[in-house]
Amino acid sequence: MSGERPLPRPVVAGFAVACVGGPLALVALYGPDAVGGPAIGSAGLVSLVGAIGFLPVLYVWWRYSQRIASGGGLYEFVRQSAGVGPARLHGVIWTVSYFLYLPFTITGLVFDVLPVAWPGASDHRAALQLAMAVAIVALVVLADRLAIGLLALLAVVQVVVVAAYGGVLLHGAGFQSSTLAANTSGSQLPRGAANVSLLFLCASLPLYLGGEAAGGARTIRRSVVGATALTAALLVIGMAGYAAFAGSAVATLPAPGYTLASLYRGQDFARLVLVVAAASVLSLIVAEYVALTRLLHAMTGVAVRRLAVAIGALFLIAEAVSLIDSDTIYDRALTVSLAALYLSQIVVFAVYPLWRRRTATLGVVDVAAAAAGMALMVFGLYVVVSQAAS
Repeated sequence: MSGERPLPRPVVAGFAVACVGGPLALVALYGPDAVGGPAIGSAGLVSLVGAIGFLPVLYVWWRYSQRIASGGGLYEFVRQSAGVGPARLHGVIWTVSYFLYLPFTITGLVFDVLPVAWPGASDHRAALQLAMAVAIVALVVLADRLAIGLLALLAVVQVVVVAAYGGVLLHGAGFQSSTLAANTSGSQLPRGAANVSLLFLCASLPLYLGGEAAGGARTIRRSVVGATALTAALLVIGMAGYAAFAGSAVATLPAPGYTLASLYRGQDFARLVLVVAAASVLSLIVAEYVALTRLLHAMTGVAVRRLAVAIGALFLIAEAVSLIDSDTIYDRALTVSLAALYLSQIVVFAVYPLWRRRTATLGVVDVAAAAAGMALMVFGLYVVVSQAAS
C-alpha cells in the first residue's frame, strides 16, 4: 500500500459520497422508515433537522482529522486520545459491527428489496446472495483501489438518479408545504430527526483512507464534510415529496422509492431507481470491507491483502450460514451490528475531550459536541435494544 500512488482527491470525494448511505439508498429505501409513518407528512423538515443534528458528530471528526490522518481512522483517534487499550476495545467492537453488516445486508437486499420489482428473484435467492458476496470479495481482494474508484463513479450516478427521483416525486405528487412544517405532536418529530441523523454515521468510512489520500488530512476532512453536506441536501430534496403520503403505509414499504417511481413514471424508471439503490447498498458494503482491512492493518500490522482474503473467507462462510434461516439471522445480526456500531462511536466521543485538552484548548463547543454525539449514539442504542426486546 505504501508504494502505491496516492488516491486522487476526486476519487476520495466520490468514495465519501458513496459512504454516506449512499444517497439513493437513503432516499429510496431507508429514509421514509427513519422518519417514521406518523411524521411522514413533515418529511422535509424531519430530514433537515436530522441533517443539522449530525453536525456535532461531524465537528468532532473534523477536529480529530486536523491532526490525525491514517489508515486507523477512528481507532487512531481513540489511541491518541486514551491509549492502546481503549483503542483496541473500540476497534474490536467496530470490527464486529461492520463485519456483521457485510453478509447480512446482502441477505436483506435479496430477500426484501429485489423481489419488489422482480418476484422471480425469490426462486434464486441463495444463488443471488452467494454471487453478490463472491463478486464483492473478488473485487476487494484483487483490486481494492479499483473498487474505490468504481464507488466514486457510482456516487455520481446516484446523485443524478436521486435528483431525477426527487423531481419526479415532487412533480407527480405536488409540493406540499406541510413537508417543512411540524404537523405532528409529541416525540415523533425529534425521534424521526434523530433516526435520520444516525443514517449519516457511515460518513466516517473515508477516514480509513487517511494514509492513502492525496493531500492527506485536508482531503479527508473536505471529502467527509462535503459528502455529508451534499447527501443531506439530496436527502431533504428527495424526501420532501413523501409528505403527500401522510397517513399512508409508505414508510413501511420495503422499497418505497420503487413503488412511487412506478406510480408516477412507470416500471422502467422504477426499476432503474431500485437497481441503483441496490447498487448503492452494495457499494456501502464494499466501502466497509475496504475500511475493515485498513483498520485491522493498523491494529495488527498484517498486510492489507492478507486481511482482505481472511475477511473475505469469513464473509462467504457467514453468507452461506445466513441461508439456513435468513429472516431470523438477518434480524439478530442487524441488531448486534447496530448496537456495536453505536457503542464503538460512544468510545470515540467519550475520549475526545481528553485528546482536545492535551493537544489544544478544550472549549465549551468541544464539550457540547462530544456530549451531543454521545447522546445521539445512546439514543440509537436505546432504539436498537428496545426494538429487540419488543
